[in-house]
Amino acid sequence: MKRVSPAGKLTRSILDEVLHAAGRELVTARSGGLLLTTSTVFGGDFLLTRVLASADPFYTVSVQGTESFSDVPYAPLAPLLQDSPDIDFESELDVLSAVRDRIQRLTGGRSCVVVVRGPEHLDSASIALLTRLAESPSVGLLIRSGPRSKLPLDLELVLADGFIEEVHIPVLTAADVREYFDSILGATLPMLSSTLVCDVIGGSPVLLEMVTRDGELKDLIQLRDGVWILPRELSLTDRMAERIFSLIADYAPEETDVLLTVALAHQIPVEVAVHFWGVDPVNALLLEGALSREEDAGTIWLRAAPPILGAAIRHQVEPFRSRRLWENVHEHLTDLTNTPGIIHRVLWKLSVGVTVDDHEVLTAATMANRLDQPDTAELLLRRLPSDVAADHSGVFAAAEVQRARTEFYNGRTDLALARLRRLVLSDPGSEVLISVIHFIFQINLATGLGASALSEAIRRHTATGPAGKAYESTLIVRLGRELQQLTAGIIPKNPVVEATGVPQDPREALCWHLVSGELLYRRGDLLGAAAELDLALDLVLDHEHLRNHGGYIVTRLMFLLAGGGFWDELAALQTKVTARRAPWIKRFTGFWELVEGLTALRRGRPLTALAHFRTAVVVLRARDIKQFRPLAAALATYTAWLIGDPSLSDFVGEYRRLTHLGPPERRMLAEAYMAVVGEAPASASTRQRGLIPVEAANPQIRAELSVLRVQIGADDAVDVAIERTAGLSDPRAQSLHTVLTALASGSVSELVDAAEFCLDRGQDLLVPVCLGVLLTQSPGSNSKVVRSASKLLARLDPELQRLHPQLASLRHATRLTSREATIAADVAAGKTAKQIAKQYGVSIRTVDGHVESVLTKLGLSSRKDIGKRSP
Repeated sequence: MKRVSPAGKLTRSILDEVLHAAGRELVTARSGGLLLTTSTVFGGDFLLTRVLASADPFYTVSVQGTESFSDVPYAPLAPLLQDSPDIDFESELDVLSAVRDRIQRLTGGRSCVVVVRGPEHLDSASIALLTRLAESPSVGLLIRSGPRSKLPLDLELVLADGFIEEVHIPVLTAADVREYFDSILGATLPMLSSTLVCDVIGGSPVLLEMVTRDGELKDLIQLRDGVWILPRELSLTDRMAERIFSLIADYAPEETDVLLTVALAHQIPVEVAVHFWGVDPVNALLLEGALSREEDAGTIWLRAAPPILGAAIRHQVEPFRSRRLWENVHEHLTDLTNTPGIIHRVLWKLSVGVTVDDHEVLTAATMANRLDQPDTAELLLRRLPSDVAADHSGVFAAAEVQRARTEFYNGRTDLALARLRRLVLSDPGSEVLISVIHFIFQINLATGLGASALSEAIRRHTATGPAGKAYESTLIVRLGRELQQLTAGIIPKNPVVEATGVPQDPREALCWHLVSGELLYRRGDLLGAAAELDLALDLVLDHEHLRNHGGYIVTRLMFLLAGGGFWDELAALQTKVTARRAPWIKRFTGFWELVEGLTALRRGRPLTALAHFRTAVVVLRARDIKQFRPLAAALATYTAWLIGDPSLSDFVGEYRRLTHLGPPERRMLAEAYMAVVGEAPASASTRQRGLIPVEAANPQIRAELSVLRVQIGADDAVDVAIERTAGLSDPRAQSLHTVLTALASGSVSELVDAAEFCLDRGQDLLVPVCLGVLLTQSPGSNSKVVRSASKLLARLDPELQRLHPQLASLRHATRLTSREATIAADVAAGKTAKQIAKQYGVSIRTVDGHVESVLTKLGLSSRKDIGKRSP
């Protein structure tokens, strides 16, 4: 599928490869022609032009099927019959001869491609003649079709016979998009960004190239240190929008109106579209792939597909046309209750000059923030005054909360907190104060900042009178206090969640599951904690008014699962939040790379891990709302140190330049990783306030810290680490405990068992520790030990085998000599010991000795296993 140059880089994109191969196929004698359908990808003419460019025929002639002449034999072939007036149209041979003669005169026997458009309107006689014509080695058919389902039966039969082949335009995966940016555009696109780009373009390689092969791309996507940094909301330049908009230029007026209306409204009920334009244009657009449909609460909604097409339409549609469409359908949009629909309805009204009241603008801005669209929210909020003193309705004060949210979501936490402090001092009213308290609490959970602002907001709300005091005693406030205690390392004496069941109210239930999850986390039950946090996530995904809590839950849950080594559960979670298009994952790009790096490192792929950590560091420099950059820099430093990568000094410098080291537990982890490398802790001016003792950290963090102390070489570190990992049930802690116990005992069998235990639980990075001690304690000539070690080595990722320093002696001990390699090849070829001995003039005993050595070094059990593994 991809052609790779000697340097390992793609010389052409996937689409280039497909179209180039199709073009070359078109001018060979191996097939009669090609069918190019566009049911799953836009840009049929764009693709057709590229195929023709690859084919480079001497002459091209076009044939067009039209509905008005669909029953007239040979009418579409008029361009091929221009200079043949005396044709007997009753004779197929006479018509075929005339067409062949004209092509011969035009080409002189050289290559010719007949481009056929509108094949659904071709008559049977024309199809039969074109098929016969393509039997000539110098003539190829290139049929440009719409959806495959519209092809006439005659063409379907020709296609089934294999005489005409279909060009299969690939639907790209996120991995394809990532490879395209790396190899074609020359820099790394983060994994989550790859998923988001793939979703926006609907996997269309045509749309990918239309966006990325534009000179204005650099104005939309920043390139920093070899990493593409996508903006939160990927906009389009005028040129990009014009290109994409041109893909729908051939649609009929009814189809165009349907598509434009759906795009401007974001989505509309299918019955509205059918009411105005009928079933046929709607079905045609669904078949073409320009519309998608989704069912929600019993209503089938139409959307422009893929999303970037809708964005291009909104960018390009003319105001007059937009106004006309609005006047047609606005009465049917007033009852929209879905968040995107409400936002786009307000934006549409504003764009065509319809008056929108302040409450409606505020609602749309609030919903835009819920969908993690702070740029859209900010645009809407500009229409609302910010003078809270003159605010009698409470709208302007509520708008200030949303302005603070846009600042927080754009990484300006200090500005958000400053705005909220000013708002609290202005006494905005009880309802607004409650929303301020909820928001500052969210900021505090995510970043550890804003504790004083939260206390002041609560104090002022309590002082408002009976309503404030009543609020202080509500379940949600009690749960919030316990959640703060738990995140500070304090387990409440009588937890609320153990005294009450799950509440019915979604917001209270969300807090209940969060507290329950954190409580289990503090008690060392990571899987139980993950289950509670997952229930909280389900509530967020099912209730739009809770969406603002999704970011905290997902980061907490992903970090917990990655830290505990629950790889399958982690993959399921990542699929869940991307498949359901959780809006706030767009702000996780750097954190996502950090988790991918941690996963790769512990699973024994250090070089891959280092690449992820490096990407995470670059992304988090620009946007680090939840303050994971210190840990990313520390993990990158540690990984570079572990494998001796020359980038070590760069990452050390990155860490030293930090002015904030993140929340306490992550800061402790980061400093411990840096201590292993030999970096002293940061100065007191850099270390933030609110430090917690190691004993107050959750058991998972305590276990990691104790193991890192072992690497540093601290006194009694092994005993402390064994104690702290005992009783924990997650795969990571169990693997650590097993390895530490084996190291303390020094038993060869325990070291082997510990290594196998780690491999079975996906903790491959711990295996070299066991193997290093194993070979140190046992002489290299101990064939039993070497064979066991070799078996374990063979199960490790090649990256780890090649790069881990503790495996160097094992690699040396298991390297075959030239004679052993030769004999291993002979055994693999099926030769007996007697045949090999005779071939080399040695004794059978000598051959058997070499074979035994090969088995030992490769960790194999019998001679037949040698044939299954190349030495």
